[in-house]
Amino acid sequence: MSGILKVGGSELINDNGGSGSLQWGSGVPSGSIVQVQYTQLDTEAEHSTMSVNTDYVLQNSTSITPGGGVSGILDVDITPKITGSKIWLTSHVFGEGTADETWDLVFFFWRSVSSTHTKLKSAVSRNTGSTGISMPTKTYYATNANSTPEILNMQYFDTHGVSAGTQITYKVGLACSVGTTLNQWYTNRCVGTASSTEVGVSSICAIELAP
Repeated sequence: MSGILKVGGSELINDNGGSGSLQWGSGVPSGSIVQVQYTQLDTEAEHSTMSVNTDYVLQNSTSITPGGGVSGILDVDITPKITGSKIWLTSHVFGEGTADETWDLVFFFWRSVSSTHTKLKSAVSRNTGSTGISMPTKTYYATNANSTPEILNMQYFDTHGVSAGTQITYKVGLACSVGTTLNQWYTNRCVGTASSTEVGVSSICAIELAP
């Protein structure tokens, strides 16, 4: 026997034709939060050595792999429950880049489905290392490898085009457009490791919104 939950004639939840597997109905109000998935990282990581104008997934390796096909340290999986939904992506990244030249460092999200990896970025065309969603904010103007970390907060509303039931993996990505002085990024720590250096926590969150 199948069951449907309705409010004011609008179908909110049904049991998929009596299968016992609940699914969202067609009457869910637009913009409603359908599900929340997240990854929170509280360990330290080193991402090096970056090449100029090259897209990367944020990694913990001294031999990083370019492109979106590699697993990173701030990845999150989400399987849309409603075809036509949007994914609200947010990320907080604590860390520091070498030489404190992070004015030439951009962050963005990758969307990975099967073997396709799409960089979610600004619509404006620039060099690869200059095109993303946001940049990290410096906490102090002077260079200090044992302090002065950077903070990044970014969000993106993704019209993913993926049918319900197909898993998407979102990943934090980054690229730089400056020379070899900015070739390393340290996550959840400063460049140096003195006892007085600041450490933090980073995260990525994917929120499905009803169409």
